[in-house]
Amino acid sequence: MVTEIDIGRILPHPENSNRMDRKTLSKLRRHIEGTGRYEFLIVRPHPAEEGMFQLINGHHRLQVLKALGHTKARCVIWEVDDDQTRLYLATLNRLSGEDIPERRALLVGSLLESFELDDLAGLLPESQDQIAELERLARVHLDDLAPQPPAAVAGGPQVILEFFLSRDGAKQVNLALDVIAHRHPEVGGRSDALVHLACSYLSANGPSPAISPTGAGETGADG
Repeated sequence: MVTEIDIGRILPHPENSNRMDRKTLSKLRRHIEGTGRYEFLIVRPHPAEEGMFQLINGHHRLQVLKALGHTKARCVIWEVDDDQTRLYLATLNRLSGEDIPERRALLVGSLLESFELDDLAGLLPESQDQIAELERLARVHLDDLAPQPPAAVAGGPQVILEFFLSRDGAKQVNLALDVIAHRHPEVGGRSDALVHLACSYLSANGPSPAISPTGAGETGADG
């Protein structure tokens, strides 16, 4: 049954690994803007936030609807558990867009906690060997996320930056770091990706006169 849901009550799934390139996303926007028609979004009642819904299929459509100023989205509500939701994320969302390998690996790694390798190979597009490689990539990615002792990081004295982000802000930062690591393999780990992001911004905009890089380095970051 199709129902209209306030867009503010629809939250993207944090494990969605699919991303659409800018050109295709622009075509999707022109189509929705010109016709008002789009494939219904698939959601489920949010497992942790009462009164909210979690998006299973339609992340790009939701993005476009928000950009166009829509306040409601036409949705189909599915009653599915976490494992079924991850399976749908790993299958439905591959019909359009392109997966970021690291996020795809983490999604498949989560599924392997509940499914055997041969069973999962019968449900996903990947072969057993490809799934095993994604599991390996997930382990490497998680190891990269783990805090490293100072001796394990080259380049002299290390500085720990501590700051707090909102949940949505953290998702955006993590996605940006994933994209940088995917598009620039030479960058290395996520800490290097963060430096790359900062350097790219400063290269394009220049440092603010009101900010002292030396002082920031001595006190750390906060905010």
